[in-house]
Amino acid sequence: MVNKTQLLRRLLVLGCLLLLCVGLAGGQLIQLQLINGESYVRRSASFLTTTSTVSAARGEILDRYGRAMVTNQTGFSLVLIYSSFWEDKEDRFEVLLDLANRVKADGQASTSGDTTDGEDDTQTDTDTTEQTSGAVLNDVMPITDTAPYEYIGAEGDAERKALSDYIKQSADTLGLQAVKDAKTAASTANEENPQYDADGNVIDQVSQIDATTLVSASEFVSAMRTYMEQNLGMQTGLSDADARTLIGLYYSMRRVGFNNNATFTLADNVSMDLIAYIKEHHQQYTGVDVQSEAIRKYDTTYAAHVLGTVGPMFTEEWSGTKNGGPYESKTGYTMNDTIGKSGLEAALESYLHGTAGSRTVETGLGGDSITDHANSYAPQPGDNVITTIDLELQEVAEQSLANYLSSYERGGAAVALDPDTGEVLVMASYPTYNLENYNKDYDKISSDSRFPELNRATLGLYPPGSTFKVLTAIAALEEGIIDANTTYTCEGKFEYGGVTFLCNNHDQPMTLDVTQAIKYSCNVFFYNVGQQLTGAHLENWCDKFGLGNVTGVEIAEYAGQAAGPTERAANRKKDPLLREWQGGDDVNAAIGQSDNLFTPLQLANYMAAVVNGGTLHQPTLVKSIKTYDYSDVVEEDQPEVIGTIEFSDATRDLVMKGMNEVTAEGGTAATTFADYPIKVGGKTGSAEMTERKDGVEINYTNGLFVAFAPFDDPEIVICVVGEGAGHGSAVAPIVRDILDAYFAEEEPDTVESVQSENTMVP
Repeated sequence: MVNKTQLLRRLLVLGCLLLLCVGLAGGQLIQLQLINGESYVRRSASFLTTTSTVSAARGEILDRYGRAMVTNQTGFSLVLIYSSFWEDKEDRFEVLLDLANRVKADGQASTSGDTTDGEDDTQTDTDTTEQTSGAVLNDVMPITDTAPYEYIGAEGDAERKALSDYIKQSADTLGLQAVKDAKTAASTANEENPQYDADGNVIDQVSQIDATTLVSASEFVSAMRTYMEQNLGMQTGLSDADARTLIGLYYSMRRVGFNNNATFTLADNVSMDLIAYIKEHHQQYTGVDVQSEAIRKYDTTYAAHVLGTVGPMFTEEWSGTKNGGPYESKTGYTMNDTIGKSGLEAALESYLHGTAGSRTVETGLGGDSITDHANSYAPQPGDNVITTIDLELQEVAEQSLANYLSSYERGGAAVALDPDTGEVLVMASYPTYNLENYNKDYDKISSDSRFPELNRATLGLYPPGSTFKVLTAIAALEEGIIDANTTYTCEGKFEYGGVTFLCNNHDQPMTLDVTQAIKYSCNVFFYNVGQQLTGAHLENWCDKFGLGNVTGVEIAEYAGQAAGPTERAANRKKDPLLREWQGGDDVNAAIGQSDNLFTPLQLANYMAAVVNGGTLHQPTLVKSIKTYDYSDVVEEDQPEVIGTIEFSDATRDLVMKGMNEVTAEGGTAATTFADYPIKVGGKTGSAEMTERKDGVEINYTNGLFVAFAPFDDPEIVICVVGEGAGHGSAVAPIVRDILDAYFAEEEPDTVESVQSENTMVP
């Protein structure tokens, strides 16, 4: 048993040990804080440890021969961290405005050599001096930068709709009474007078409201300014320009869901000078991070609609279904990612998108890297896409469209296909724009009344005019309505149901068979055929040739519609004022008018099926997809047959003979092709159009030409549409330019190798 003396001795020893430990710890603290404190403070202040995201390079996009179209270059972006920039900064708006002005100056300095000139300033010629795209402020609010403010873009386009939704959501907060009243009325109508779409689904009438038509851009900017001054701490007394800048950035932050879980990219492609300034004044810019990124580098000014755009991810894409979302459930994405917005960039997002890496770096105050930490990991680049596009042919097509269509002050398109595979060699839309300067020129592009952003090759819907007569002839021959010996006499008019239908396509009365009717594009011959064939049968044949149906090409397209009683009945459900299908419609549809609306891609594909004997391919823009280092094939495209049209060799011979005569002496395209060294077949067309602009009805005529060559063994099929061109002969020279380039071109021996950039930098 331990006695009291032993217990006290043990306690004394323990107390001494405790005092010794305290003394040692105290001594170390004194040495750390008092003796060497200043030294340690200086040392700790001289290092910064940051963990940053290293963007993965998106896959590259090449033409069919390996010529670079879109590659990557390493750049830097300014990123705002919500917790340290927005939540904890009382002067956040002052700092934000300072940063915005520095970014604008940075961008202007980078592009000071920009000298775009000429009538069509949305198209940049590749022969102009190479330009460097500078820093771009991430302001996506579709309102002009200067007063009097106006909305940018057409009513109903994507950004206008997003702004409309924002205005509706914020109407109470911003005190926008007109919008509040419209929402109340629509909500009441939903209950008392519901509306239904063609499929019988209830239409949310609140969602149909376009708030940008109820509130002017100036009213919205004013309401936002008042709200931000009174509720968010934005400084008062700002100039209109500075207030507009901050309002645009705040709106953009809301669009991407800026919060503790999502950063906001203030600007991309900032210069090293601006980065150095931010780092030198890092205490002023707390919450501002500099991140390395792979920036899209455009190696061509052509094929903008095919290649498409990229941009920051928005909340409706992260958590909604827009543009391939929701991305929050997809591996390899963060809410601050850049994604494809249109064209192949959007269609092939799952291939092109890489997986971001991470890097933790200890740096000195001067920005020099000291140590890389072990938890860094490299990004995984996206796959590379080899397209079917022939870049040199694409260049010729776009330049020719501009040369021949600019005087009509509208637009047009050209599509070229391989009739044996469905591969798209050319897909050109006029007017176009330069992807390199898309963000900088967005206001100009969006306000152009010719709609440069519209890919007319797949989204432009046109009556086919007389190019449709080849299908009418095939249908009538196969249905037994006519044969090789059937003739009709044309005296310039056709009477039916008390209506006179005209033919002005030849100068004197003629008696023609089907081959001659195609050569001279005689309306009266096909009026007679259409009366007997009827729209119901034409609808069926259109479906066989893919007219009025989506083709399945990778990028966005419209289905259009084939004229006939079935389509008319469907349209009458949407618009009861439309009359029922009548006999006069049978006559009009047979010459490519009535309700017929097709895309240039559909017309080219239909003609390809005619000349190859009845095989309808699915058009494709993708030849193959390869890994980031081009070492392995991820996917290789094979010709896909989506339909086989049964028609006799005799029928094909007759329509081919007619299309042979179109380009021969006396034919409707003879002026362009009668002396051409390679025999070309085809069909011209003219299609009457009516539009209303500012309450005034405007009538004009489109010119169309669908052609193929060489005639005996077609290698290429081309469709050109010229809005307002008047006749197919007016756009035939565009076809000739494309054929000149196609037959003069020598296939490259090797595929050019393009080095993929995906460098991790501090």
